[in-house]
Amino acid sequence: MDKNKILLVEDESGMARQMKWGLSDTYDVSIARDAPNALDILEHITPSVVLLDLGLPPCPDSAEEGLSLLEKITRKDDYTKVIVTTGNTERTNAMEAISLGAYDYYEKPVNIDELKIIISRAIYLARLEEDLNKARSQDRGSTDFDGMIGSDPCITDLFTMARKVAKTDFPVLIQGKSGTGKDRLAHAIHMLSERAQHPFVIVDCGAIPDNLLESELFGHERGAFTGAHKKHIGKIEKARKGTLVLDEIGELPLGLQVKLLRFLQEGTVERIGGSTKIRIDARVIAVTNVDLLKAVNNNTFREDLFYRLNVIPLHCPALKDHAQDIPVLAKYFLQTYSHEIGQRFKGYSPQAIDAMNEYPWPGNIREMQNRVRRAVVMAEKTYITPKDLELDHGKPREKTLKETRYSAECSAISHCLRKHNYNITRAAQALDVSRPTLHDLIKKHGISTQRDHG
Repeated sequence: MDKNKILLVEDESGMARQMKWGLSDTYDVSIARDAPNALDILEHITPSVVLLDLGLPPCPDSAEEGLSLLEKITRKDDYTKVIVTTGNTERTNAMEAISLGAYDYYEKPVNIDELKIIISRAIYLARLEEDLNKARSQDRGSTDFDGMIGSDPCITDLFTMARKVAKTDFPVLIQGKSGTGKDRLAHAIHMLSERAQHPFVIVDCGAIPDNLLESELFGHERGAFTGAHKKHIGKIEKARKGTLVLDEIGELPLGLQVKLLRFLQEGTVERIGGSTKIRIDARVIAVTNVDLLKAVNNNTFREDLFYRLNVIPLHCPALKDHAQDIPVLAKYFLQTYSHEIGQRFKGYSPQAIDAMNEYPWPGNIREMQNRVRRAVVMAEKTYITPKDLELDHGKPREKTLKETRYSAECSAISHCLRKHNYNITRAAQALDVSRPTLHDLIKKHGISTQRDHG
């Protein structure tokens, strides 16, 4: 797909010339007068966007030819976005086009500035989808990591580190806010390690009462305490030769932190009521959504245990910190959950994409999963809307054209800088501007040029 190429399918020569003149300062525009001409051009180029007038010869008063061409274009390429034109009285045809796979529509008479915004938004989404799939085919582990999806540098860097970590037996500490995929990352490390065929055991330190947690972790002998009618094998023993995940490690009581530290130092456990040290070979991954270093300073977490666990620290970023992945993640979850009820969705409406991009996602990826899953069950149309995602409440006022341009420019620059590792020269070349111009734009928008490995 060529991001700068646009195919304009328009039978009215005057309208075609006007639109090409208005768009040529930004895009390489090809013109087709009818469906056969358009299909012939598509054999030689792969445009990022097709602007399609539904009223094409031989029946310009009917949308039949245009809708037929639309279906052929969407079958031909997964990334090319089709934007259809419509008059004020042809809204029904536009809605049918959307249901057949068109990305968006705009009404005649054409406002070039507004059309450019629609086009830039379509190209942005198409490039995200293409980049993700291209990277996946080259190195699946960098973008699809045990079901974790991402193309932002902070995510691909995390996947790269995790793959390296998986080859070792060192303890790992995974920190991050709730819903960012910490448990999934722990599972991915296990599955990529030599321990993958052995047990993967999770202990939720925050969900088990303190008086039961010691037995749950270390086990007990028969008669060790009232109610101990038989021997119980603890989770640490059950993880032998495999991986032990200590979820919400920050909730572990100080007394048990001492026993856990002893296990990490000596590789042995002693069941409650027992006198025999049992040697256990298990890889330990600790997971938490609290700042353990702050907990150490507050004397609620042992410093020696922290440094024993923090041999290899990994951080799962909040969704807002890799916001460019929002459309791709949303598409991935829609495809996943649509299988549960049958594939009847073609995607998200442009308004839904905008709503998701603007929403702060306090619950991170888990919240997105839940919203998409619920939308798949409740939605009635072929495209998911903001209402289906329950993102239509408290909707902000419509942005002015100036605000929309400003936001789109800022988003494009930020995305390009991240993609090129904040190399100003490469980013300027990709954006087709000079280095001084890019510096001015960065200053204008207050964009950081330093990567945040948070």
